[in-house]
Amino acid sequence: MAREVKSRRVCSIPENLRFIPEGSAEDVTVLTIEEVESLRLCDLESMDQDMAADLMNISRGTLQRILYSAHKKVAEALCRGREIHIDGGHFELSEARCKGKKECSYCRFRRGEINSIQGDAEDDRT
Repeated sequence: MAREVKSRRVCSIPENLRFIPEGSAEDVTVLTIEEVESLRLCDLESMDQDMAADLMNISRGTLQRILYSAHKKVAEALCRGREIHIDGGHFELSEARCKGKKECSYCRFRRGEINSIQGDAEDDRT
């Protein structure tokens, strides 16, 4: 029997959920919310994997698998001219870093707009 997938903590849901190249075919690459969060923390914010995993409330090994999956999907979409759609995953939004601020400069999370969104994807990857 498979273990239940633990929710990954994310700071915010991206504002843009679709990226469509010019003249794209109907092929779509789907990135989960936690894959985008791992890209943001490790690549955009230049965090090491231990710190990013701690922020997402997962192990470093799990973060690494999520990050490698995201890198592969983005590379495939860019090289093959596929649309990127951000959707689903096993996540929960976190207000821990915001500490009561109306807008967190670290994560762009705005209180009140998205208070308790939780996502569950159909696939049960860990």
